[in-house]
Amino acid sequence: MKRKSKRELVLDIYDREAMGEVTAREIAIINRALVEEFGPGGAMDPGEIARVLVDEELPVRYEQIFRMAGPTEKYENLFQYLPRLETLAQAEASLREIDALYRKFQRLGDQTGIRFARRTALIGKREAERTAQKSGKDCHDEQAEIAQWFTVWLQNPDVFAHWLQIRQATQDYRSKFTKSDPGT
Repeated sequence: MKRKSKRELVLDIYDREAMGEVTAREIAIINRALVEEFGPGGAMDPGEIARVLVDEELPVRYEQIFRMAGPTEKYENLFQYLPRLETLAQAEASLREIDALYRKFQRLGDQTGIRFARRTALIGKREAERTAQKSGKDCHDEQAEIAQWFTVWLQNPDVFAHWLQIRQATQDYRSKFTKSDPGT
C-alpha cells in the first residue's frame, strides 16, 4: 500500500478529528500526527498546514496560526548569530557555543538540534574557506586556521577542545597568530 503524502495526511486528520475552524490547537494536533507518521522530520510549518487547508476551502484562523512557531524555529533562533568568524577569538567562542548546544541536544536525544549544530559548523567551515581564498596573506592564514578548526570539530567533536589547546600551544600557531609584545 502506498504511503500517504503529508498533504493527504493533513486532510485526513482534519476529517478524522472533525475539526471545523482551524486554530493553533488544531495545527498542533495535525503536527503531532505528522510526527507520529513520518518521524521528527515530519512536522510541517504551521503556515504550510494552513495553506493545505485553505486550498481545500476549509476555515482557518490566520491570526493564531501566524503567531505559532514552526517546527525548526527554536533551532533557527538558537543558531541565528552563529558562526562568527571575524577573528580567531570569535571563531573559537562560536565553536564552543555550537559544541555546547550540540552536547545538550545529544543528551536530550534531539536529532534535529544535533543536525542544526552540525549544519552551523559546516557553514562556518565553508565561509572560512571562501574568505581564505579571497583574502590577503594575514586574513588568509587566519581564515584557513578557522576552517581547520571547524573541520576538526566536524570530524570528531569529542577531541576538539583538547586538540585546539594543543594546536594553540604549537610554535607554528604562536608564530602566525600571537602578537609579540614590542617592549620585549
